[in-house]
Amino acid sequence: MKDIVLFGSIAKEILEHPVFSESKGFIQHGRISVYEHSLDVAKLSFSMGEFFKIADKESLVRGALLHDFFLYDWHKPEKMWSPHGWTHPVVAAENGRKYFNISDKEASIIRTHMWPYTLLHPPQYREGWIVCIADKICSALETLCRWRRSAV
Repeated sequence: MKDIVLFGSIAKEILEHPVFSESKGFIQHGRISVYEHSLDVAKLSFSMGEFFKIADKESLVRGALLHDFFLYDWHKPEKMWSPHGWTHPVVAAENGRKYFNISDKEASIIRTHMWPYTLLHPPQYREGWIVCIADKICSALETLCRWRRSAV
């Protein structure tokens, strides 16, 4: 119960923000919205952080929630042929700074979550590695299994 309260207290500002709520209207994988995907990644990251005894849960959760905070539909034809995989982490970090005044560590977590796709930019922090791995797990499950948020 204590963990749920801690997660909620960290996530509340972001989850209730009207601009972050716009991500409910963008599909990430299958029928899963960017909002749902980001929440899935944050929940799994938080659980992994507990297992690995990560002290900075705030940066972990905030980085996980904002890792795909790019605010556009990457499935539209004009975006399909863009380098979304390489560019969206930078856009998400910029949006995180604009709307949530994220720390340098949180920006790093966001910018490096696509590794190894972005080969030259591996995570710099343990929290970044956790978000990177949690994102891959959630993305695979969402794509292959039509996984829903309730599964985390």
